[in-house]
Amino acid sequence: MGMEREILRVRSESIKLGVSASEISSVRTKAVDEIAVRVYSDGLAGVASAVGAVDIDHLTDKAKACLRFEIPYPVEPSGPRTLDVAHTGPTRSVDDLVAFTQAVLSGLTAEYPQFVFSHASTQSSEHWHIENDRGLDLRYSRTSIGIGLVGKEKGTGNIFDTFVAAENLDLDPAALLSRFKAHFAAFTTPLGPPPSGRQRVVFAGPNGPGGAGIFQLLHSDLVARIYAGGSSVFNGKVGSGERIFSSELNIVDTRDATRLQVRPFDMEGVVRDIPDLPLVKAGAVENIVASKRDAIRYGFTPTGSGLGGLPQLPNSGVGRLDVLPTVPSLIELLDGKPAVLVWFVAGGDCTRTGDLAMPAAVLLRMESDGTVSGRYTGATLQGNLYQVLGDDFIGVSEERVDEDAEEGWMMTHMVMGA
Repeated sequence: MGMEREILRVRSESIKLGVSASEISSVRTKAVDEIAVRVYSDGLAGVASAVGAVDIDHLTDKAKACLRFEIPYPVEPSGPRTLDVAHTGPTRSVDDLVAFTQAVLSGLTAEYPQFVFSHASTQSSEHWHIENDRGLDLRYSRTSIGIGLVGKEKGTGNIFDTFVAAENLDLDPAALLSRFKAHFAAFTTPLGPPPSGRQRVVFAGPNGPGGAGIFQLLHSDLVARIYAGGSSVFNGKVGSGERIFSSELNIVDTRDATRLQVRPFDMEGVVRDIPDLPLVKAGAVENIVASKRDAIRYGFTPTGSGLGGLPQLPNSGVGRLDVLPTVPSLIELLDGKPAVLVWFVAGGDCTRTGDLAMPAAVLLRMESDGTVSGRYTGATLQGNLYQVLGDDFIGVSEERVDEDAEEGWMMTHMVMGA
C-alpha cells in the first residue's frame, strides 16, 4: 500500500473544585487539545503528536520522518466508516458547580458534623475524533459531572474513614444527598466484628471499589501478547469450551454505546460489528483481546481492542469489562437473607493461582430487603478466583447499584478473616 495518513484528536475540558475541611478550597479549569498523526507505508508506521494548536502538514512531516525507525505495522487502516455518538449532560458554569457541590456538602455537614469532608467535584468533557484517507470519520463526546467525598471522623487517627461518590451525565443533588446520608447512617452504627468464616458478600458493581480486584487476571491474562507468550493463567482454556467458572457467569468487553457510556470505537478506528466481545461465556473462557497489529503478530482474530494514548501506537487490552446480569433485582440475589456489603477494599492481590486476599476497610451489613443497617470492623476477604466466580458465585443483578450507576450488584461467597 502507498502512504496513508490518519489524524486523531482529543479535546479535554474540565472544571475541578477541590474540597478540604468540609469547604470548597480551590477552583481549577483546564482545556487541552491533543492531536496525533499516524502515517502508514509498506508495513511500517510513524507517529507524531502535539498539544495545542499545530499545523497538520508539519505534524505529518514529523510522522513521515519517524518511518526511518522501521516500526512494523503491517495492517490495513480502518475505513470507510462514519459514526458520531454523544453522551452529554448539561454544561455547568463554575458558579453552577459551586452551588451543586455546596448543596451536597452543607447537607452532609449539617447532619454529620463529626466528620470532616475532603476531595473534589468535577465537570468533565471529552471529545474524540479519528479520521483517515480511507474515509474513516469517527466521533465520540461525553460530558459528565462527578463528586467524591472522603469522610474522616474527628478524633480518629485514620487518614480517612469512608467515602461516597457518584458520576453521571447529570446528578440530582437532593437524590445524591439522600444516598450519601443513608451510607453515613449505616457507617455511624457500629456492629463490631463481621461474622467469620465463609460468608455471603455483596459488591457495589463488579468494577467498583472492591469488586474490581476480583477481575485482575481477566484484565491481564486475556491479552494477545501474554497469551501468545505462554504466561497466561488461561493457557489452553480459551475457546476450549471447558467450564472453569460458574455456568451463570458471562463477561464481555463492551463498546455498546447504546446501553453504556462507552466510546464505541478503539484506538485503531475499529467499530465492532457486535459491540460486546464475550470473554467468559457460561463459565468458559471464550476470547483473547487483540488489536489489529497484535492479531497479525501473534496469530489471533482482531477484536477491536486497541488501547493507548495518542502519542503511541495502540496495544491490546480490555476496555470496559461488563458482567452480565443473572437476576432482575438485588432482592432476588439476597434471597431472604442478610449479607456483608464490601464498600471499600484497601489494596489486595490475586496470585497466579487465583488466590485472593482483599483487606476490606469498610464493611456494612446489608439486610434482606437491600437496606444497609450498620458497620462492621474491617476484615480480610479471602478466596480463590475459580471458586469466587465458580461454585461460590451467586450472581449479578440487572437492577443497578443506584440511579447514577451503570452496574448491578454482584454477590458471591468469600472467607472473612482477621
